[in-house]
Amino acid sequence: MAVLGKPLTSKITCTCYELGHTWTPSCKKASLDVMLEVFKQAVKVYGSLYAIAGIIQRKNKDYFLKSFPAQLARSTIFLTTNGTLFITFFCLWRRGLLALYMANIATETLYRMVVARGWFKPVPHGEVILFSIASAGYLYLFRKNSLPKSILSTFSKLIGKDELPSTALSEETEKQEPVPVRHNGFQQQIKQNKSIQTVVRWLKDQSKHRLCQHKNSCIYYTLKGLLRNFCIGYGIQGVVKVLGSLTKIVRTPSALLQAIKHKDNFNLGAFLGCFVAIFRAVNCLLRWLRDKDDSLHGMVAGFLAGWSMLWYKSQTIALYAAFKLAEILYFKGISKGLVPYIKCADIIIYSLSTALVFHAAVVEPHNLRPAYWRFLLNVTGNKFAMMNRQILVPHLPNAANIQPNYWPDYNLLHTNLVKPPNATSVIKSVIS
Repeated sequence: MAVLGKPLTSKITCTCYELGHTWTPSCKKASLDVMLEVFKQAVKVYGSLYAIAGIIQRKNKDYFLKSFPAQLARSTIFLTTNGTLFITFFCLWRRGLLALYMANIATETLYRMVVARGWFKPVPHGEVILFSIASAGYLYLFRKNSLPKSILSTFSKLIGKDELPSTALSEETEKQEPVPVRHNGFQQQIKQNKSIQTVVRWLKDQSKHRLCQHKNSCIYYTLKGLLRNFCIGYGIQGVVKVLGSLTKIVRTPSALLQAIKHKDNFNLGAFLGCFVAIFRAVNCLLRWLRDKDDSLHGMVAGFLAGWSMLWYKSQTIALYAAFKLAEILYFKGISKGLVPYIKCADIIIYSLSTALVFHAAVVEPHNLRPAYWRFLLNVTGNKFAMMNRQILVPHLPNAANIQPNYWPDYNLLHTNLVKPPNATSVIKSVIS
């Protein structure tokens, strides 16, 4: 197995063609090939991302004529530069020291590497515990109205504004213009159904604590959060599944129903619904038990609500939440003079994360998050899969785990390497 941080340059004497850009012996052409592949994929990824975001946020024509092209160009150049410089420096230094950008990807990769070496045993539900701790921090700050505006707005839309301090809530109410009440067809249908209307009215009329800021009973307040966010989560994941299955749906129309009924849709809905319902219920319960309202209730409720991730476990969400909370706390510490301001800290973190992730992508890609490995293959036109990791096996026994029998079709004018028996040039591009 690879030893973290142990130099391999003195042991591995192969050329960059034999190890890295095996599809061409030319370093310049390899860099150009990667640049073109990454550029094409970057335009697709960022173009779709910014276009969808603009539509959802109802941006006007000026955004799509001015801001959209600028954002697309900046992001495309950024990703293209990363991919191109990686293969360029691979040739210059004979090993990859640059890599992708997100610290949570690097942390997850490092975790997988440590677990693979047997240095650490996975903690059961570790991502759920991490997310619960992060949720406790977020929702404590939410109850104190101390989150950055963008994040405060996100939580306000998710769990409602009724748990904000009364002063913040009154200020927000004053800013809002009165919206005329409109009843859609679904609401009209409920009104026509007397039995449902009776149950809803009964739930609304149950008791609530005098300090609760929500209009109706605590039971109705909790159930409304559960059902509303379950539908939102189910709908979001359902749309993702349908869009991801479009080509299959065109060939087999029955696949549409399968995408709509996929269990992931229910799981995300249950995650969001339970998260909001538990947070609301615990806050109400603590007001009843203590006969007081306290921002610390948000911490307790947030921690308990975080366990709703058992429905939809995600290391990505947990790590992102934890890193973002750490960033918020860091800047709060700076503003209070408790911690020093580190110039270019984001660039330092990015560089270290990049080095770790691309190092793993070269010598042990089986320890990368599967979705991220597929992203690397897609964005580079499968070039990462073409690396000959068989060369590394004498020094790093697990380096070729992801493609144990792969051997490139070398130009024999540029190498003396001999293709071993039973080797194949067929690339297995997706890990399980």
